[in-house]
Amino acid sequence: MLLSLGSFSQTMRLSGNVNDTAAKQVLPNALLMAVKFKDSTLVDFSRTDKNGFFKPIKVPVDTYIVIISHPNFSDKTYLLVPSKKDTAFAFKNIVLPGKSVQLNEVEVIAYKDKMYYKGDTLQFTADSFKVKQNATVEDLLKKLPGMKVDVNGKITVQGKTVDQVLVDGDEFFGTDPTIATKNLNANTVETVQVYDKKNENTEGGGDETVKVVNLKLKEDSKKGYFGKITGASDFQKFYENDILVNKFKKNMKVSAFGLFANTPKQAFSWRDANDYGLNNESGGNYDAESNTWTSNGNNPSGVPQTLKTGFYFNDKFGKNTKINADYTFKQNRLFAGSETNTQFFLQDTSYSNAQIVKNNSLNQGHNFSMRFTQKLDSLTELTVRPRINYKKSEYNNSQIDDFISQSDELTRQTNIENKGNSESIDASTQIKIEQKFMKKDRVFSVNYTPSYYNSTAANNLGTDFRYFKGQLPDSSLLQKRNSESYRLEQNASLSYTEPWSKKFKTEIGYGLSHNLNNSFRKTLDYNGQAYDIINPNQSNDFRNKRITHRVGGKLIYDVKKYRISIGTNYRNIYQENINVTKEQKLSNTFHNVLPFANFNYRINQGSNFTINYSSNNQQPDLQQLQPVADNTDPNRISIGNPALKPQFSNNINTNYYFYKGVSDRNFYAGGNFNHVINEINERTSFDSLGRSVTTPVNINGNYFIGWWAGGGFPVFKRWMKIMYSFNSDFNNNVAYINDQQNVTQNLSLSPGLQLEKQSDKFEAGVSGYYHYNVPKQTISVQSNQPYYSYDLNAHFNIKLPANFRIMGEGNYTDNGNRASGYNINYVIVNAAVNKTFFKAENLITSIEAFDIFNQNISNTRSVESNKIVDRKTQVIKRYFLLRAIYKFNSKTQKKEDKE
Repeated sequence: MLLSLGSFSQTMRLSGNVNDTAAKQVLPNALLMAVKFKDSTLVDFSRTDKNGFFKPIKVPVDTYIVIISHPNFSDKTYLLVPSKKDTAFAFKNIVLPGKSVQLNEVEVIAYKDKMYYKGDTLQFTADSFKVKQNATVEDLLKKLPGMKVDVNGKITVQGKTVDQVLVDGDEFFGTDPTIATKNLNANTVETVQVYDKKNENTEGGGDETVKVVNLKLKEDSKKGYFGKITGASDFQKFYENDILVNKFKKNMKVSAFGLFANTPKQAFSWRDANDYGLNNESGGNYDAESNTWTSNGNNPSGVPQTLKTGFYFNDKFGKNTKINADYTFKQNRLFAGSETNTQFFLQDTSYSNAQIVKNNSLNQGHNFSMRFTQKLDSLTELTVRPRINYKKSEYNNSQIDDFISQSDELTRQTNIENKGNSESIDASTQIKIEQKFMKKDRVFSVNYTPSYYNSTAANNLGTDFRYFKGQLPDSSLLQKRNSESYRLEQNASLSYTEPWSKKFKTEIGYGLSHNLNNSFRKTLDYNGQAYDIINPNQSNDFRNKRITHRVGGKLIYDVKKYRISIGTNYRNIYQENINVTKEQKLSNTFHNVLPFANFNYRINQGSNFTINYSSNNQQPDLQQLQPVADNTDPNRISIGNPALKPQFSNNINTNYYFYKGVSDRNFYAGGNFNHVINEINERTSFDSLGRSVTTPVNINGNYFIGWWAGGGFPVFKRWMKIMYSFNSDFNNNVAYINDQQNVTQNLSLSPGLQLEKQSDKFEAGVSGYYHYNVPKQTISVQSNQPYYSYDLNAHFNIKLPANFRIMGEGNYTDNGNRASGYNINYVIVNAAVNKTFFKAENLITSIEAFDIFNQNISNTRSVESNKIVDRKTQVIKRYFLLRAIYKFNSKTQKKEDKE
């Protein structure tokens, strides 16, 4: 059945041509689109040929809107309801109305593009991208063109990392984006917005930006309550339990969550890993809610035990007051182990180090943040944002190092035991007043942010030294160390924006930053009875003061398709380093001119091109400045350098992106160049026993070049979609080894190809990724050894009768040209079967199997300065889970499509 939405008169399915309303002339290049009524998904389309004929369209049984359009006329819209025996349609004698006609009655059905630009914001219409029943926001993000989510929950858009995830413009449970992306349902999101905003945490102001993803929720999702309860276990060792409860009412949002698990899936988010100094601690797993797998390509290390809980509150009081608050508690316990083989290359010799490490750590963190916004009048707004973060850690590590000569002989061995604890508190309050004026875009703002940081640590270090060639007598070292550091920082800034016309405006600003830093370290040696001998080389009291003034301006030209900005900042830095222990003082003044420029071209609603230049300087941290030896690893000692200068970098990046909803084709490409002057790098000295002492120094000649491209397109009349990607980068790093300059270069190439087939009841895909690295060093040609790895992946997801679903995933990884014992090939196979219950399908049960062949392993290689590092880490292997998920909301019945 085919109905006109204007007249609702039945129309015959006959071939024909398109005519205008006056001369009845043939209209070529008219467009016909068939989109699903329920989610605006484009199913088929056709264009008229030079004779004005459409090709017939064929669509599955569903309800569709058929839109016929031409640039010179208004659209014609039909409601199409095919039957099982009648799914092919052709059109004739279509008369398009003129651009302006008077109608007695109008019925409007909105149609949004799947992806479009609104100003500088890239917007995705969430319902236009098909996801499985009960899918999460993370599953939705993976479907968006140009957007990727790795196993740690880290999001990249067109090759750039997303720094912040917001919900309706507000932070959701602080800075952990995975709470929103892994727990909120995809069907609650109306629009996914991607944009850049000014980095408010930049010292002294600046012009740096951060990449933001904002999840704009549907209005219906902001009413009532919803949530989920999950329980999973093998009833022996592994478990995953979590709960999320949300209550939304108009402007009020209240949420609470809890999580307790010891599997890789809920180990650590990528932000947790950064906060606690962990690497690759987040892993992939099967998501029974959305029936999807997260790849195990970046395996988590160790056996984790994770506890997270918190609450979120957001409400508006009256017309002028808004409060946002959240609290999160995190506890992560990790049992980890690794084996590392490091090849060292010197000018006249080489040797290797075989290392076995075992770690047992416990990390706790309390994080509270609040945002208070008050409109003082119609043009003035006050914002106050207090934050406080408390962390506590305990650890017990053991490390065995075997040093092997070039002739493959064991020369010496060290056995290190390191036990300790630490705690820190980090607090800040941002106060901002923004004054707008009657003249549009004229803005004056004042920003003041005081912050305080304090940390204390205590650890016991014990090391046994054994020498097998008689170099030195065997010995032991026992030490106790206490350290404390604090930072008191105050940042203030003023900015003013003046629009000179609709196209031109200027911004001027001034910033002042005042920093006081102190680091105290005391090391006591064991004398046979007690720890009472102060080690002067490893004890020190060091203070640093830094005062920064910044003044700058920017000119902005903004029209419909173009936005150009150019400006510069002048920065004056006074730095004072005081070695209290040795009564030494070193002061310096640095002057920097930091230009920047940006060009943004909105080619059309689905295409955008940007090129950006920026410059910035980075100050050395206190650990790099403090002139005291750190022998936490006695084989690799580091000493600070109080004479360090700030490093200055130039950055150029460009990005192009387009998406065509009619043909479902997308493409993105970009590049980045980074050149650093006075980069803070390393000067390392090796002795005859293979021990190293490293000092940070300023070095010139370092740069980085990266480029990327990718996209996707459907084939076989949208039966399948092909996605491709290519990433490459070149890095030039200058360091000094035994006072000799060593230039390390590395070229990496990473092509990838993915094939996806998706329908209402079936989803499958295969993919392959190849990674090839070509390292090169000047100090030794022995280290110039290319290496590679590649991954082959396949997955399927099938919906069966009686609400059953079966799915599986396989991953094959091959590592080549590594050290002996590290050329590892392995296959990881996961599978699951689930079933949903009740009319709303809100009870989900599943049986899940992970790493069925018991081959899971984490194996990496890196090339650093004069060494090649191969590492294998302990991971969780085969296990099984029985899972139950109950989802609840204030709407007790599942919405059904009446059509």
